[in-house]
This record gives sequence, structure tokens and C-alpha cells, in this order.
Amino acid sequence: MLTLKEAFERYREDLCLFRKDGRLGVLPAVIGTVFFERGSKPDVRQGLLACFNRFEELFGEQLRSCARGGKFTRYTASGMKGVQRTILETPPHQKVEVLCSSAPDQDTAAGYQIETLTNDENLSDYTLPGTTHVIPKGDDGGDLSYLKFQLPMDAMATSYGLKQYQDFLHFVCRQLPVRGGYGGLSAVLPYSFHRYMPTEWALATRFSGLEIDSYGFTQTRTYKTYSYEGPSLEKLEHYYPHPKLGAKTGAWGYIKSINWVTVLGDLFVQRLGGEARIRHALARPDIGIECIGSCLLIRAGAFPRLGAPEEGLPEPYVFVNRVLRVLRNPNPEQLHTHIEGVPSADADNTKAWEARFDLPGSLPIPTPPDIVPAPDDEWMKKAYWPHFKGDHP
Repeated sequence: MLTLKEAFERYREDLCLFRKDGRLGVLPAVIGTVFFERGSKPDVRQGLLACFNRFEELFGEQLRSCARGGKFTRYTASGMKGVQRTILETPPHQKVEVLCSSAPDQDTAAGYQIETLTNDENLSDYTLPGTTHVIPKGDDGGDLSYLKFQLPMDAMATSYGLKQYQDFLHFVCRQLPVRGGYGGLSAVLPYSFHRYMPTEWALATRFSGLEIDSYGFTQTRTYKTYSYEGPSLEKLEHYYPHPKLGAKTGAWGYIKSINWVTVLGDLFVQRLGGEARIRHALARPDIGIECIGSCLLIRAGAFPRLGAPEEGLPEPYVFVNRVLRVLRNPNPEQLHTHIEGVPSADADNTKAWEARFDLPGSLPIPTPPDIVPAPDDEWMKKAYWPHFKGDHP
């Protein structure tokens, strides 16, 4: 088993990619990615502002740039105030897209970075085409928002660095209504990342602990839920931004996969039979489980693992995956856009990669029900609950 320091020292040259001009195109970092509800609402945007302010307090000396709507400027006091105003003053019917970074520009990978892309809400009442259903003004349809932060791998190779990471992740989970998320090692790319996706894929297939997350912001669709009533989606009569008991399933809501840290909102905790059952199933000294804010944080081991070829799959990750794997999408969206003639995280590769911690002979991932059942329905117990001796699901 390689410690973070040992893994970085042994594989630094493999994990870092320099451009011809000397700038970093790829570097290893420990990321934290969360998806949260009500990102258009003023109270949630206040929490989002608190996250950015806290990140600046902790790592401001490392920051070199800010960006609003993809436009990069130099990190200054006035630039940071612009980010703060954007978070607070952007109307609810418009999305907030901002970041603060140690990279000087959009073509350099950042060791330190925090970014967000929020959802928006209806500016006025909106009737869905072909239906009589009206989505009222101020409704966001249950769409989710995204926040991601990253800290360089070498800085995390100390107990102090890991504590900084965990403390900040806890802070984020206390400030935002988190649906779910994940954290661990990742090969991070520049803001303009598309040319580096093949490298991201090649590294992730070599090192099982690396998260593929260049398109992390699209995972809001994976974690989203909704249900409806009516003959079909095209002729729906009622829409619910959550799984309403007895309604038809529109989007079931899934987790992406597991990594060093897996964040589960109440939706997923209840799907597994509740916190006590999860704690029982994962009861082991090296597995950390904490209830922070509105979610459960599950930590697989004392530190994030690279999963180098000589290590094999990180055993704590496999252990946690044994319980949480049923929450994945049986047919996930691809993690990369199409790249002609180059291996990447296309649909087939994505499905295999997300299942990398599954043991041989694992049961298929459950297909979501057509009609939303009660959390303690017998079908839910059989499909999702971790079972123990004496259970009769």
C-alpha cells in the first residue's frame, strides 16, 4: 500500500503533464465534488458565498485568477469582490458560474481551485409544450447545482493537509443542501480541458483511485430526481421534483460511483434502509462515517489511494462499494464527449470504469421501478438494503 507521499514521489512524472511552453496541462489533486439543491435561492447562494469566502481565507495566498462566466481575470481584491457580487446579485432566473484558481489562465491546470455552476428558476409561469401542466414562476424543476474544489496531491501528503481538506468538505456540507457527491484523487485538467480528456482516461485506467471528473458539472443530471402523473412524459398532468409515492418514475437519481469519500444525501441514505443499517454494514475501524449537515460522509480508509498497478484495487474502496454500488446508474451517461479514434470514457468504457470496484459475480445494479414505492417496500428492501444474518427482506 502506497501512502500519498510515496505515491506522489513514485509517480510524479506519470501524473504531471507539461505543455511545450512549460505550463501544466494535467496534475494530480484531491478533489471534492458535491451536487446541491435550490441553487437559485438567495439563502443557498449565501451558503455558496460562505464556501468561496472560506476557501479564500484558507488558500488565498495560492490564488492567481478569478473567472465569471468563463472569462478569466487576475486574482485581486476587486476581482474577488466581483465573484462575491456575482454569487449574491445574479437574479434567481440566471445561473451563477464562477471560480477562483491558482492557475493564471484557462489553459493551465490548477492545484488550488473552487468553482460552481448553479441551476436557475423560471422567470414566469411556464406551460410544458403539449401539456396542461404549468411550472410556476420561481420553480427550478428540481434541477441541481454543482460545486467542486481541489487541493494539490503533494500538499495533501501530510496529516495537516488532509485535515484541511476534510474540514473544508465538512464546511461545504454544512453550508449547502447537498444531494450527494464524492472526493478523492483525480487528474485535474485546465478550464479548457477537452484536449486532455484522452490523458485523463489513460491515467484513470492505469490508476484505479483517480476520479474522472473533467465533466463533473454534468453529473447534476445523474443525481437529479423527479416523478410525474399522467399517461406519459409528453402528456404529463403533474410533475414532482422528487420521487413521490405512487407517481411514475421520471428520473430515479443515482450516485456516480465511490471514491475515498462518498457523500450521500438523505434520499440515498433512506434508499439503503437508513443510517443505522449503513453503519452496521460498514462497521470497520478504517471506515469513517459522519453525519454532516443534511448528508452522510463515508470515508474509505485514512487517506485517498492512488490505486497504482502494483497495489491492485484499494481494498477499503472495494469494501465500501460492496454496499453502495446498488445506488449507481445501471446505464450511466458517458463521462467524455466523443473523441474520434482515441480511447476515452465513452458509454461502454464509462460503465466499466464506474464498476471497477465491483467484485466478480456481483449482482446486476437494480433497474429503477416504474412506480415510486415506499422506502420500506419489500421490493426496495430486496434491491437496495444491505442484508445481514437474520434479515427477512
